[in-house]
Amino acid sequence: MPVDDLSDSLWAYALDRYARPGVEAECLRLQDEHGWDICELLWVAWLSERRLRPDPEAGQALATARHWRHTMTVPLRSRRRELKAEVSRHPRLEPLRQTLKQAELQAEREMLTRLAALPALAAATDAALEQALDSCRTLREIPPEDYPPLRHLMARWIIDAPDAEPKATC
Repeated sequence: MPVDDLSDSLWAYALDRYARPGVEAECLRLQDEHGWDICELLWVAWLSERRLRPDPEAGQALATARHWRHTMTVPLRSRRRELKAEVSRHPRLEPLRQTLKQAELQAEREMLTRLAALPALAAATDAALEQALDSCRTLREIPPEDYPPLRHLMARWIIDAPDAEPKATC
């Protein structure tokens, strides 16, 4: 599948999973309190549902994607969040905050495009949820306090997980 098709597929997956009820708050907690990158977690879940896992040998390519997040997405998010308090005192700044929000979203989409282009290998297990958690362990160590919220979020995202949110039907 061409890279553009893969990145569009991952983007659609990310939008769908992030929109599930309660997921935004879970993501923000994992991001802000535990330091997890939500784009990487979405990528891992997406790969796991496709019976794939990140290639551990792609460390340099992953480092390049992480550099993008660090230099682009994180500063945009920081500026947007800083403006939130300012907007309450100076409502005229809301359009600027919305512009930063859109720029942050575009930076996240680029991050997902870069992740979708990374090499992947066949999954080590048929259980998508367990594969996703194993893949998270290859991205970084999972401290004991991170495991319950991480597992819960992955279970809500992965379609065949026993405790996943039901997927809407046509």
